Amino acid sequence: MQFFNLNENTFLITWNQNLDSNLTNLLTSYRNIIMSICGDDIQDCVQSIKSLLVIINNNGSSIKKIIEKIKMIDPKKINIKNKKIKVWKIPVCYDLEFAPDIKAVSDLNNISIQDLIEIHLSKTYDVLSMGFLPGFMYLGKTDNRIHCERKVKPSLNIKKGSIGLALNQTCIYPTESPGGWNIIGITPIELFNLQSNSPCFSKPGDKIQFVEISKSQYVSSLKNPDKPDFIEL
Repeated sequence: MQFFNLNENTFLITWNQNLDSNLTNLLTSYRNIIMSICGDDIQDCVQSIKSLLVIINNNGSSIKKIIEKIKMIDPKKINIKNKKIKVWKIPVCYDLEFAPDIKAVSDLNNISIQDLIEIHLSKTYDVLSMGFLPGFMYLGKTDNRIHCERKVKPSLNIKKGSIGLALNQTCIYPTESPGGWNIIGITPIELFNLQSNSPCFSKPGDKIQFVEISKSQYVSSLKNPDKPDFIEL
């Protein structure tokens, strides 16, 4: 665990560990503890893939004192096994009309489109980070059998709800946007709603499980988009 001062009210904590569910759960636990023990001294603690960004209140304790308090957290007492985790069920339509890059990715990996779909559905993904767009979830890690690079030439108009692949991650575009991920499907779920008390239903530390739906189910669901169901482990 390393600390880096970025400016007078922000510092970064990084972990030099392999990316896996244990690290994601550890970061979530650290974030919750930091928010609890630092109280009004900090405005926010933002979880990313291998780091936490801590933003302090200018009228509170100094960065030095806050870092000293965080260093007193005993990692041996953090039990990541007993933490409750939400697993969100996200419906996905893999119809070719909404999956412009699925054939290219399957050809690249010498597998059929159906194999690619089944491999993508076979894992439960950690929400590693949020960013790029409000509600944009970075999810990982994907199976090596569907590995692909980002596009050399980004697409200009990726549809809202599109499911992307790049490197060892998958993602969901919450709004229409340019982007460089390979699009293999689409979801009717509303991913970001400013009118809600929690504009994004998910957060880093949660998990995502994709569930296949047909084209007709996708079109029908667009009439009444809602946040997905979840189970708590």
